[in-house]
Formats: sequence, structure tokens, C-alpha cells
Amino acid sequence: MNYKKIKILRTNALIGRPKATLKFGNDNCIVIPMPVIDELEKRAGDYTERGKNAKNVLDYLNRFDMRKLMSPEGIIQENGSILRIENGFSDVKLEGDVLPNLTYLDKRSLQIAAGLKQTSGKRSVELISKNAALRLKAKSLGIKASDVKDDIFPRLEEQYAGRVNCQLSRTKMDKFFKDGFILPKDIYNNHEIEWMPNLFLSMTVLEDSKTSALAKFDGEKIVPLVHSEEHPFGISTKKAGQIMALEALLESPEKAPLVIIKGGAGTGKTYLSLATALEKTIEANPIYSRILITAPTDTIGGGDLGYLPGELEKKFNPHLGGIMDNLRVLLSSDKKEKTNKDKSNKSKSYHHKFSNDDDCDDPKGGYVETGQHLFDSGIIEMQLIAYLRGRSITNTIFIIDETQNIHPDDIKSIVTRASTGSKFVFLGDPTQIDNPELNERYNGLVYLAEKMKESSLAYIITLTDDESVRSLLAKYAQTIL
Repeated sequence: MNYKKIKILRTNALIGRPKATLKFGNDNCIVIPMPVIDELEKRAGDYTERGKNAKNVLDYLNRFDMRKLMSPEGIIQENGSILRIENGFSDVKLEGDVLPNLTYLDKRSLQIAAGLKQTSGKRSVELISKNAALRLKAKSLGIKASDVKDDIFPRLEEQYAGRVNCQLSRTKMDKFFKDGFILPKDIYNNHEIEWMPNLFLSMTVLEDSKTSALAKFDGEKIVPLVHSEEHPFGISTKKAGQIMALEALLESPEKAPLVIIKGGAGTGKTYLSLATALEKTIEANPIYSRILITAPTDTIGGGDLGYLPGELEKKFNPHLGGIMDNLRVLLSSDKKEKTNKDKSNKSKSYHHKFSNDDDCDDPKGGYVETGQHLFDSGIIEMQLIAYLRGRSITNTIFIIDETQNIHPDDIKSIVTRASTGSKFVFLGDPTQIDNPELNERYNGLVYLAEKMKESSLAYIITLTDDESVRSLLAKYAQTIL
């Protein structure tokens, strides 16, 4: 048998990602302890994402001859690795203090790992499990144990941010201003940067940190931002991340049909998205015919808002608190009304300055009349995610809020609704998970960003906590509470 490594996969390692047994190279033998099969069978009846994955694993295993799966030789998978189920080594004695409080599954997993280590010669044996306590017990027995590693669901600090701080020489910065571009090789330590299309750069001169510029990697060269001087719906900001976000939001839907903005509360992701949407929908020279808004609701998990009294907007409002708060501020602030000749019958427009000490107070007046008119006329529309199936969304800016609370498998059904002239804007904070089946790694926001980061059609930007526009009290509370 031509393999060098043995990987023992526990239940969560199998159901935490699609095709988990195929994530290892052709020099690996993937071993599934028999008690794990029983666990998969129990999970497969759940109406959850993990239940679906458990069923998929069982369906995959059922494609093969069980006698071959149970044999020492196992079966060869499509990627060249070996897969087999192990039910032996029940007579292996576990030394030390690991036996107390062990479940049957834990005990059998450790016995199989220890038995394989004793009988596999020079081959390495590794237990893959998300159970930290089990990993510690395995290590106390001299068995290598690791957490589940997945490029699609990386740890928070490893997730693609869509931006990087970098340095260059004064000569190269002068060239950037003069010629309008430089190359990645002109950046110091460029080999340490993950060069993806539409990567944003905050560049500073090595000899003088006060000399700086914002730029974007277009896939071949580093070029200046083209929308940095624009103020959609009258807003303005000096924060680098928010300028980068506006660059992505203001780019045409042909060049940037997908925008993903990650960031904590108060960083402006919802505010900037709505301001751009209003600017490009109800102001002069609009490019979208409407604004579509959604956020996760209980409907995704099988519930239904239909039993609640009232119109959809009223039933949906509790799930769109952040959206509605920001919309209220944008439409009712400063009272600087101006006439829109092209859409004079659709709406009035207002301007609002977006500054570092903006506490988002709601000025009186303006919102009820103007905001309700936008809903009544169909310019702004609410949409339940569960009812997107079968729709084709054209000439629309579609804002999907709280994306971190959407299952990864549900993301595809949303993005594939995009049609001609539409821009889809996904917003969220991977650290604020409300769905118990998801976490800061395994969620729709992270999945979409990691899968789409290599596409020139996607713009991804992460706003940092120091770019928050909330009060000092809110920032302090977020840090220590």
C-alpha cells in the first residue's frame, strides 16, 4: 500500500466541510472509526446544515463495497488517497489517566489511533478532531492530534481581508503618481502579500510615513482608486477602509457585480452601502431601477413569517434594524433637499455628512414621508431569502445584511439570482454569530469571500475597529465587555 500518512477522521471533521475525505493528498490513508458511522447516522436525521453533510457522507460511503471499505486495503478515492473504515483494536489498552469520562466513541477512536500507530511502521498517524479535550488526551498517549484545517473556512486571523498595508521607496511612489501605476515587485516584501484581483493597498513611503496613497491591484499592476473623490448621497469620509469600500460600491455592476464588506458594528458598512444605493437609484443618472434588501430570518431554518399580522415590511423590520436605522439617518438628515429632474416623481433626496464623530442621531422629520414613498413606489423592496429561489434579479442593487448568519450552502442560491445590471452587496461581521450552527469560521460571509477572492468580479474589503464611527463609549465597551 503506497501511502505515508494515516489520518483518522472524527464526526465533526467529516461533516464540517463538503467532501472532507478528499481534502488530503494521494499519499494519505483516510480512516473512519466504525462508531463514527453510527454518529453520522444519528446526525443525518437533523434538518440542519450539518445533518445534510452527514447524510452526504453516508451517501458517499454507500457508493463503495462495504467489504472493501472494511478491509486493510480500503478503496482508492478519485484523488488517489485511500479510504477505509476501521473497527479493530478493541483490545488495545490505553495507559495513563485518559480513561475517566471517555465516551465510547472517544475510547474507540483512541484505541484505533494507538493500534494503528503500533502496527503501521514508519507511517505517521494523526487524529483529526475538533474536540480539544480529545486531542489533549491523544497527545498524552503519544498520538499526534490536530484540529480540522480548511482553506475554505480559515481561522479569523487567517481570513482574506481584501486589503493590505505596505511600504515602498520614495522613487516608486513618485513613479506611481507620475505614471499612474506600479508593479507588485515595486512593493517591499511583496512575496508576503496574497496578490488577489482588486486587492486594496494602503501604501506609505519607507523613508517618510506621512507620504501615503491608496491603491488597488487590478490583476497585473497597482493603480490609483478612481472614485476616491466622490461623495454618494452627500456623505464623505477620511477613513481608508471606508474609501476602499466606496470604491467597490461605486464601481459599475459590469466591473464589480459582487461586493463583500466585512467589519464590526459601527464601521459604516451598512451606511456606505445604502448611501451608494440611494445615489445610484434615485439621484441624477441612476444605474439601478431599485434597491432590494434582505437579511437572515427564521424562515431560513424552516420558520415562516407568514403567520405574523401586517405587511411584509412591518414583519421584516425586526430583522433589518441596522438597515432601517441607517436609512432613516440618510433620508432625514441635514434637510438639504434638491430636485432630481430625471426622477422628480419618485423621490426627494437629502445630503448627510459622514464624519468621525457622527453619533447617528436621527434628526426629526423627513424619513416618514420620503422613506415610505420609496417603499410604496417599489424603489426599495424587502425580500425574504427563502423566497429568492427562481427569481432573476436585474438592474438592482441588492444588499444582503448579516451574511455571517447565513449557511454556506444558502449563499449559492442567492448569488446565482444575479442578472444583467445588478450589484450584490454582502455585509457582515464574522465575529457576531447568532445562528448556533455557525461560527466565526463556518458561515456564509467567510465562505463567499474565500471562494470568490480570486475572481476579478469580486471586491472584498474588511473594515477595522479603529475605523468605527461610533462613540468612544461604544468602542470601549466593545473592547472590554
